[in-house]
Amino acid sequence: MFLGEMNQEKTIRDFDWLQGEIQRRFDTLSPHLKRIAEYALAEPSRFALQTVAATAEAIEVQPSTLVRFAKLFDYSGFSELQRVFRVRLTETADSFRYQVGEHRAALREADSDNPATTLDALSDASVLAIDWLKHDLDASKLRQAVQMLEKARFICVLGQRQAFPVAACLSLGLLKLGRRCQLLDSGAGMLPHHIASLTPDDLLVAVGLSDFSRTVLETVPEAHARGVPVLAVSNSQTEPLARHSSLNLVVRDPEVHHFEPLAPYIVLAQSLVIALASA
Repeated sequence: MFLGEMNQEKTIRDFDWLQGEIQRRFDTLSPHLKRIAEYALAEPSRFALQTVAATAEAIEVQPSTLVRFAKLFDYSGFSELQRVFRVRLTETADSFRYQVGEHRAALREADSDNPATTLDALSDASVLAIDWLKHDLDASKLRQAVQMLEKARFICVLGQRQAFPVAACLSLGLLKLGRRCQLLDSGAGMLPHHIASLTPDDLLVAVGLSDFSRTVLETVPEAHARGVPVLAVSNSQTEPLARHSSLNLVVRDPEVHHFEPLAPYIVLAQSLVIALASA
């Protein structure tokens, strides 16, 4: 085989090629290999970053089975297969940064005398955030969040300032399902008392955007320290809300304007309610 043909053979074995091959050959795979295939396509970001031991444990197979899966698709081993997923992860991050730049430019160029152009730019930013929510959020984390909601004896939902509409949407959906739920408010200074009444059998859902209130930053860590499960919905893995949560669902913000788009947060809240209803 000529060198050019060898290079071509390697370049076609990217993520899109692998995804197509897995789908085409799925019915011929053994049960263990099918589990690996399902996990790889459902959790591509996790598959890209986990060690072979962690991945094997998550799928409940032997590490040697992961190697066999890689070689089945003509990769030299698990490391080469994983590199395909890492390249995909890098490319999607680069694509996100490029699209954010495009939307920022569109917003700067919007005709200030025509509100419709601003509407178009902000709508596009919301669509971008929803698209990336679908790419970013692991299915396993969504399942875990639904399990936390299902297990809780009583659910308190907290969201202030920009996050309040999201918290209101989620709490309304939970109440419609007949769940014991309360939308917390800091009015009359009662928030600390509500938080103090929660037990490890309950659940605190805290929705936080960039403008965290002092009350949220004080009460959520307190609840977490007392063993109360905390489900956070935020735009960062490193903010205080994320660090003091049992599970943090991250919504990436395009940051193309001064207001964080609420659309992806609302979509996530409604998805949790519908998934809980199905469960």
